[in-house]
Amino acid sequence: MNCPICGKEMEVGYIQSARRVFFTTKKKHVFFVVGKKDIILTDDNFTCPTGPAYNCSYCKKIVIDYKNNENYM
Repeated sequence: MNCPICGKEMEVGYIQSARRVFFTTKKKHVFFVVGKKDIILTDDNFTCPTGPAYNCSYCKKIVIDYKNNENYM
């Protein structure tokens, strides 16, 4: 995949976390409950949450592709 910012080739990899990672338009402060409009970016919490991502070492940007992720809402 080419970087949408600079056009250079991006490195294929993964985002990983100790907990589920998701995108939300409202910052959550205490409980990280996924809302109906939130987009889940990693798989299940109990299996080392992982999702595909692309890194541009030139721009220092990471692109996360969730269109093939069955977990997004």
